[in-house]
Amino acid sequence: MKKIIKSIIFLIIFCILCIIVFKVLWLDQTSIGCFYGEPQNTLDIINIGGSNSYAHFNTTLAYNLYGFTTGVLATDSQPLSAVKYLLEESKKYQNPKLYIIDLAKVGDNLGNIQDGQERKVIDSLKNSKNRIDAIQGMLKYTDVKKEDYINYYFSFLLYHNKWKNIGSINIIGNRTLYKGYLFYKLTVGIEPQETYEWDSNKRIELKQENKEVLEDLIDYIKSNQLNVLFVVPKRSYINNGMEYINTATDIIQANGYEVFNFNTLDDFEVDFDKDFYNYAHLNVWGATKYTRYFSKYLKEHYNLPDHRNDTQYDSWNSEYKRFKADYTKITGKDFNNLLQ
Repeated sequence: MKKIIKSIIFLIIFCILCIIVFKVLWLDQTSIGCFYGEPQNTLDIINIGGSNSYAHFNTTLAYNLYGFTTGVLATDSQPLSAVKYLLEESKKYQNPKLYIIDLAKVGDNLGNIQDGQERKVIDSLKNSKNRIDAIQGMLKYTDVKKEDYINYYFSFLLYHNKWKNIGSINIIGNRTLYKGYLFYKLTVGIEPQETYEWDSNKRIELKQENKEVLEDLIDYIKSNQLNVLFVVPKRSYINNGMEYINTATDIIQANGYEVFNFNTLDDFEVDFDKDFYNYAHLNVWGATKYTRYFSKYLKEHYNLPDHRNDTQYDSWNSEYKRFKADYTKITGKDFNNLLQ
């Protein structure tokens, strides 16, 4: 009997160690990891969505300008089906005044979502009932068989051979993240999409599962009495993205929530030849324009505090200083010119 008990204890300890090693060494650092690192109830805004959420809004710059703090729960090409579970996760640790939800992927076919898009979310969440709910809720729209869900519950089972590719960046963390913001310096010219292209009459019905996810998300927001702003980031939209977003906007606005669309603003401009990293992401110069405009809007329209003189938030000052130093080091340009 003692041998059996020892074997069980050994197995439990081994599994726990595997999970810890997997989390620390094998997973790329994400903005969700930055979120978990923030002290409880110190974030004023939670920004949820795909890669636009961590590439467009420079959280440290917004803090330096107006003093409010922003947490980021974003992953590459994050499916809309993940948002409800990220909202639920954030409530365990923070009590923000505002949630910002990215609508860029609202029209994506949930059945065609790549495995990595779901895993980026699932693998970044701490083990809990909510993580289990996220696995079941997200995978039901895919062709993953229920008997294969175990590979999501225990992700290290799938990645057990990834140790061969461990590099220093996995051990020390991805130092290009600044409170959840990701620094892009490459410049790529893209085809501009003008305001007139967002014709209010252009609509395509959302696929049934997308509509179901969106309506379920809205019901969750209502039942939890969350203050939410939906945002459509500035980028180039393909595959009828604009038409799907217009349809989703109708549904959201009919339920009493605001949609802030950067693509229909007359007073916000970016240079399509200089301000993009690729068709979907602003580089650091475009992100600076985006952040300055959006942070001013948020400060004017929401009751956000100013923490700049509060020593509890010194880490935000430090991260802004690190961003400034890295900007000059990486781009070779004078930081003062960035804000002109």
